[in-house]
Amino acid sequence: MSAAPGDVKRIGAGELRAFIQDAGELKKGTLLYDGGQLLNLARYENKLFCDAKGSGASPYKVSLVYSDAPAPAFKGRCSCPARTFNTAFCKHAAALLVAWARAPESFAVSEAPPPGAPGGDTARKSVKKGSADAQAMMKSGVEQVGTLVRELGVSGVATIGGDRIEQMEKLAEALRENRLRRLSARTLDLAALLRGQAAGGRQARGAPRGALPAVAYANVMADLLLTARKLEKHLAGEPLDDRHVEELVGKTWKASDRKPAGDLTLVEYAFSTRTTSDDFVIRESRFIDLESGRHVSEKQILPVFLAKRTEPKRSFAGEVLAGARATTYPGYPPLRVDFSDLGDKRPLDAGALEAVLARALPDVGAALAALQEHRKDVFAPDLVPVAVLTDTLFARGARLAAVDDKGEALHLPDDPALEERLAGSLRDARLRALLGDVGIDAALPTLWPLAAVVEGPLGLELRPVLDQGLAARGGPLEGSAWNAAAREAGASPAAIALGEVREELAEALVTGLTGLSARATDPLAARLRDLRLEKQAALLQALPQRPEPADRLDDFIKLYQVLEMALVRLAGATQIDRASTERVPTYESVAVARPDETLSPDEVARRRAAGAMNRYVAAVHHARYYASLPASELVASIFPIWADGTATPTIARTFAPLGAEAIAAAEKALTVKAGRVAKLTAVRVLQAVVLHGGPARAEATAMLGKVAEHAKDAGLRALARDALDVIDVTHAAPSGGPGNDAVRARRAARLGRVHELAKTLGAAPTKEERLEALKALSELGDLAALPAFRRAFYADASREVREEAAYALAQLGDVEMVETFVRMLASRGVDEREAKIAAYALGFLGDVRGLSELLSAYADGYKPGIVADAIRAFGPVALTPLVDLIEARPELAKRAAALDALKKMDDTAVAACLVERIEARRGDADLADKAPLYLKLADVHAHSRREVATALISALSSAPGKEAQAAVKAAQKALGVVKRSK
Repeated sequence: MSAAPGDVKRIGAGELRAFIQDAGELKKGTLLYDGGQLLNLARYENKLFCDAKGSGASPYKVSLVYSDAPAPAFKGRCSCPARTFNTAFCKHAAALLVAWARAPESFAVSEAPPPGAPGGDTARKSVKKGSADAQAMMKSGVEQVGTLVRELGVSGVATIGGDRIEQMEKLAEALRENRLRRLSARTLDLAALLRGQAAGGRQARGAPRGALPAVAYANVMADLLLTARKLEKHLAGEPLDDRHVEELVGKTWKASDRKPAGDLTLVEYAFSTRTTSDDFVIRESRFIDLESGRHVSEKQILPVFLAKRTEPKRSFAGEVLAGARATTYPGYPPLRVDFSDLGDKRPLDAGALEAVLARALPDVGAALAALQEHRKDVFAPDLVPVAVLTDTLFARGARLAAVDDKGEALHLPDDPALEERLAGSLRDARLRALLGDVGIDAALPTLWPLAAVVEGPLGLELRPVLDQGLAARGGPLEGSAWNAAAREAGASPAAIALGEVREELAEALVTGLTGLSARATDPLAARLRDLRLEKQAALLQALPQRPEPADRLDDFIKLYQVLEMALVRLAGATQIDRASTERVPTYESVAVARPDETLSPDEVARRRAAGAMNRYVAAVHHARYYASLPASELVASIFPIWADGTATPTIARTFAPLGAEAIAAAEKALTVKAGRVAKLTAVRVLQAVVLHGGPARAEATAMLGKVAEHAKDAGLRALARDALDVIDVTHAAPSGGPGNDAVRARRAARLGRVHELAKTLGAAPTKEERLEALKALSELGDLAALPAFRRAFYADASREVREEAAYALAQLGDVEMVETFVRMLASRGVDEREAKIAAYALGFLGDVRGLSELLSAYADGYKPGIVADAIRAFGPVALTPLVDLIEARPELAKRAAALDALKKMDDTAVAACLVERIEARRGDADLADKAPLYLKLADVHAHSRREVATALISALSSAPGKEAQAAVKAAQKALGVVKRSK
């Protein structure tokens, strides 16, 4: 590639030997570059600069000067000793040329040579010429985008082939090089949509396979055209507002260009690492300022190759940056900041969270007003950051809505991952506020929450919900799926009607404006008039009258954008009738429409598996069912009821007043070899007994103390410690408890360590460092680590880290993960490794909700040793379902793993289970046929063999038929009454 006058020629890695004759120096330079030894890469006119790490305290100053006459050549200069005696390339200069060949985009464009750079005193050439060349390149790029949009707008996408998509991708790269970053990103988005259509992949939710998502396509096309038109005016002399400069073309903002911001008091509520479509890694912290309520962010933006060897920016989770100073970049909220002073860092405490609540928007109406004001600027991002007071989540169908104290609702996105993460954040806590981004999705005002302020037994907490950037991953709903979602979620008829008009316009743009006719526009214009949008209707009807399709494009896009702004105004808050809702016992801040009936746990499980019921409605049915059982039955049926994580809150409330009876049941659950969830439920029961008061309080407290100190299970110890802390804080413990302040002081050091390790787990650049942090967090055994483990499980780039996070979640008894693990195991035909992880995790947890899928996997012959171990870990909970399965599939009894699972269960329980079946079938014709199977299963224990054989002899001695007599004889042999045949 040739170089413009006064510029540096671009070269490929294969051309390096043409400029560096010494192969040894080139090899050394390559090793230096690969080892990340170069710093501060910069380009000024025809020169390249960097600092190179050396053996001394200060780095070497390195430069390359390019000239193209008489032939292309680079001349190296360096402050290292080797260059004192050698006029050829030293290894540092060679490394700089390697960097230019491999990654020219990593060089910052300077306005002057770096201070102290060798060769930097060369007389400056005319800046005007370089500036004019840059402007010409920008103008050319804008023109190419305009041509692309015009061609697609006129002819549609039907004729687009793979070669044209590749041209778009190359155009995007050129646009990035010429500082047209918004056009570059949107061109890549357009190419990705078209490539997805061609490949039948990356479909929008609800769209048929291979269909182009029309609304997403129209949004990108509109953005490209409006941006191009704005830049045309700018290049013709119209100045750009600073925030438009930052958004549209970008700029290296010097400190003098940025606005100072002092006396900030910042709380980080989200931290993310993501990669853009043009291969830049962005590490970002999102903050709220406790003084002003503004949202700001700190970003580290690096090319992918450089991010791998650059120290990542740190997270400030769990801290308050008091008195911080920074400068702010021009742009839109959240304003980007560059810290000059982090101020006095202190732990995040209840006072800071009270300040967050004080600065939050008071209701949903205020959040919508902020969105409307934000979207008046056509170049503003789709989303605006907010913190809004909400006290309830309303679960209706597949979507949740955040409800304020007036009953007005902001909808949350239709995202199963969000439902799961919110469930983990809101269990055993009361919602106070949500922090995140608000925008419009499917004609619904929608909040993408990043964090929640909740009030738990130990006070206010800030809990992460979703990673930044996830909102854009799902894409908009299309077609009938869009319509159904909007209606189900309660969008206004006007908003739905306008959304449908915009969707039809988007589909017209997909097919091309050449085919736009009055037959298509007149019905849409009539609907706009019904919505009192007269001017917009007239503009739409005028479009087909223009004979040249290209002349329709600008006004078509203008109309499409105006209708979006109208949609923002029409999409008001949904009103929720609280009187018709019912609180979810497990999640006191979540409400559902009151069910008309109470379903059994089996029916609930069936509907959940079919996708016909969300977890919150399921929790209401579970609570109703278990609450309807008498306490005597709950005591007698510790298994499987206590092993169901959804039943824990109901069981704790039911047993709280039972005193000694509750303690006896809890002791049984803690001492029997049983699934871990049953033991976790026992801890909750003991806590409830203490908080209820009465004579049994002291004994329950003592049992909790023993569990907290001596239990081998880290999850049990953590839960028992938290239970004791809650008891102390609420002054429910016997007199002399340490009280609220002492509890917080006691927890502070441990929580500080949790936060530090969580930061490392979230931001460390290597998987080895993250695994080490995860291991250390697991060893701490603190429930405060659950959010960090969840984040690693859902978002870490390393599969190994995600796997270890799954085990850590199971070890700490996170029952909110059960359904996720069940889905992973059910997908064993798609991802065997994920299924294997899930099997282990479900065995660790011992929640009865996971047993059915484990048994199904066992019946399929999937990893029989692993699955059998997981089933066995459930203890007596698994006995009856396992025997049911083997009885239905007798061939399974031939597997050693099946018998081994029974062998490791309590012999008395195995005997009781099989004898009960024999007694239930006494007198049935098929009992003799079942007898050999029962004997084989009982043979795993001497006690169960004797009991089952005795029961069979009693039941079949007087039964007629050869089969019955053969069964009796086999039972007698098992007892040793007759000799076994040789």
